[in-house]
Amino acid sequence: NDLKVTSSKVNFVFDKKAGVVASYKVGGTEYFNEGFGIQPNFWRAPTDNDYGAKLQHKYAAWKNPDLRLTSLKHETKEGQVIVSAEYDMRSVSAKLYLTYTINNRGAVKVNQKMVADKGKKASDMFRFGMQLVMPKDFEYVSYYGRGPVENYSNRNHSTDLGIYHQTVDEQFYPYIRPQETGTKTDIRWWKVLDVKGTGLQFVADAPFSASSLHYTIESLDEGPVKKQGHSQEVEKADLTNVLIDKAQMGLA
Repeated sequence: NDLKVTSSKVNFVFDKKAGVVASYKVGGTEYFNEGFGIQPNFWRAPTDNDYGAKLQHKYAAWKNPDLRLTSLKHETKEGQVIVSAEYDMRSVSAKLYLTYTINNRGAVKVNQKMVADKGKKASDMFRFGMQLVMPKDFEYVSYYGRGPVENYSNRNHSTDLGIYHQTVDEQFYPYIRPQETGTKTDIRWWKVLDVKGTGLQFVADAPFSASSLHYTIESLDEGPVKKQGHSQEVEKADLTNVLIDKAQMGLA
């Protein structure tokens, strides 16, 4: 049921049935919370403006795009293990390709590529990126990017590029009603750490956007109809939800 990549330092587990990474241990520390490893993600909790434009309906196919694993291969090359997964995304007429390159020190390079069927039509998406869930003890964020407050692609010139050290709690902005929050842009590196300074660092070939919250996307998403809830009424989850995006749609 599993594909396992192990060395004296790293234990990387791919769940063949679910089609996703389920465990990632380095030096005996598990970095994924309850099996929720790094997964493709194209959705955000709709904002007030999203609801106003009815994007929660227009983009609905991307909320759960029905990924079906069609191929899983692995090889060892130059001392590294390369795991390649391919998926069908029939609801959006596309194919998704994920490649994980793992070295014996525990570093993992992840490449995500989607190829759309040019002969079919599909809606735009909120974001193109990945999501993973870490234990709640990973409460500290350090990053080199725009800050210190949240900022998005269409409203980030009011923020400064720099190195920031914050808590995960500080990433959440309590809008009147629950919605997408906490994203930072133009990031060069993003670290999510525990009190001892142990954790994960994310880097990319080009600036990216990211967020880390004690809330899941689902808890901030009021669904197809706005329920007029309040952010303060949403309970924190016992986890740290990390979102890494190549790009995310602006807030409009």
